[in-house]
Amino acid sequence: MHAAIQNSSSQSETLKSRKAHLTALLKLVDTKFGKNSAMQSLTITAIKAEMELIEQKLKKR
Repeated sequence: MHAAIQNSSSQSETLKSRKAHLTALLKLVDTKFGKNSAMQSLTITAIKAEMELIEQKLKKR
């Protein structure tokens, strides 16, 4: 559990940082050349889903 409660701007910054981190990970995992393995495809799908969730949270703010 988180002991401290973050204020709204801090949460937004955290979400933006998380999105930037996921974008960088996606660039590493998502190879446009060659064939993706099943694990790569699942990882890419999960990262994109997490990024969409973050976008929704940011739009609500």
